[in-house]
Amino acid sequence: MLELNSSFLWIFFLLWLLYFALGRVFFRPVGRVIGEREARSAEERGRQERMMAEIEARTRSLEDQLGRARREAQRVREKWLRDGEESRARAVAEARERSARLLDETLARLDGEIASAQRELEAQVAGFSETIRRTFL
Repeated sequence: MLELNSSFLWIFFLLWLLYFALGRVFFRPVGRVIGEREARSAEERGRQERMMAEIEARTRSLEDQLGRARREAQRVREKWLRDGEESRARAVAEARERSARLLDETLARLDGEIASAQRELEAQVAGFSETIRRTFL
């Protein structure tokens, strides 16, 4: 059978005393340090999560701005292309009009020169005919 003697009670008492002493001297300060570290870690994680959310929000904002800028650049580019095509078409039309006008003016001048040359030739032919007629008749 199990005998309970005074040494058992002393051991039991000393173990409880050691447990309370270690609890006050060691476990509570270590627990407090661990709790403070966990609180700081949680605070730091929260701060990092807020920073990540802010970075993601800024990134989305920048991506939106970039998308708008790209669309605006595309719109401006298309406008410039349309304006360029219109300018080219106007320049081609003006060049055709100028060339047609120059052609008409040149043809009119040539027609005048041809008519003048024909009159001169007819006058010369008439003069030669007259000279030939006087000489041979």
